[in-house]
Amino acid sequence: MKGGLQNAFSYDTVFFVKITGKIVRGAGRGRALGFPTLNIEAGDLNLDFGVYAVWVELHGVRYKGAMSYGPRPTFEDSSIALEVFVLDYSGEDYGEVAGLTVVRKIRDIKKFDSAENLIKQIEQDVKEVREVLMVGD
Repeated sequence: MKGGLQNAFSYDTVFFVKITGKIVRGAGRGRALGFPTLNIEAGDLNLDFGVYAVWVELHGVRYKGAMSYGPRPTFEDSSIALEVFVLDYSGEDYGEVAGLTVVRKIRDIKKFDSAENLIKQIEQDVKEVREVLMVGD
């Protein structure tokens, strides 16, 4: 587990961390699961691995997002990735720069025993992201 900002906060604490990075092509797993993600090249972050509620800025427009930062154990992938499912958005924008404002940690990264269980969890994560970010709408 990577040490970082989350150590100072509970899951109920709202905090803001700004991240900017270039959108790059990923493996396409999110799209195959029904949750296409933007893969962001952002360098090493001082942030615990986990799933977060974030604001995403693309082309001057702000969207809600569910961000995963860390390895992808369900797919036996230990490389560190920053992926964002942008709610109510369908663009790809490879090569563009995205701005992220991390608001709250939703949960830790975990390994799921099936794609179906991962999908169920992502659906729950998206509901929670909508609730967390409703205040800033």
